[in-house]
Amino acid sequence: AVVVEKYNVELDPIKTQVVEIVKEAKQLVDLIGADVVVSVGRGISKDVEKGIKLAEELAEVLGGVVGGSRVAIDSGWLTADHQVGQTGKTVHPKLYIALGISGAIQHKAGMQDSENIIAVNKSESAPIFDVADWGICGDLFKVVPMMIETIKAAQAAK
Repeated sequence: AVVVEKYNVELDPIKTQVVEIVKEAKQLVDLIGADVVVSVGRGISKDVEKGIKLAEELAEVLGGVVGGSRVAIDSGWLTADHQVGQTGKTVHPKLYIALGISGAIQHKAGMQDSENIIAVNKSESAPIFDVADWGICGDLFKVVPMMIETIKAAQAAK
């Protein structure tokens, strides 16, 4: 036979202390397996939200993912799983698009072996143009919307 006995239990208030807040990555970005990587850098600093949105839209129409330079990660614009470069991930996509990335040697080390590289930068002397197959010297906030529309039009024409 089972005997059930009731006990009155009193708990002192449990004291907790927040030691650290860690942001959880909702979904890790597969930079290494991606065929297309669209990365952002310091060049989006005048409107970070819009710059990231443009990169996401461009990546979406091309079936790719968004990456970033160390500046974009260190500034908190993107999570660490997006970082391309010597201290991030080395990528070899079919297409790498660098938006507003000057092309520090550490970044170039992580992406220079991509099959095709397109760079968009306001500075015609940006080192990223040394490894780019195609370079567009211009404001990414004006150039990228044109790229997106042209790609959408080409896809619609198929």
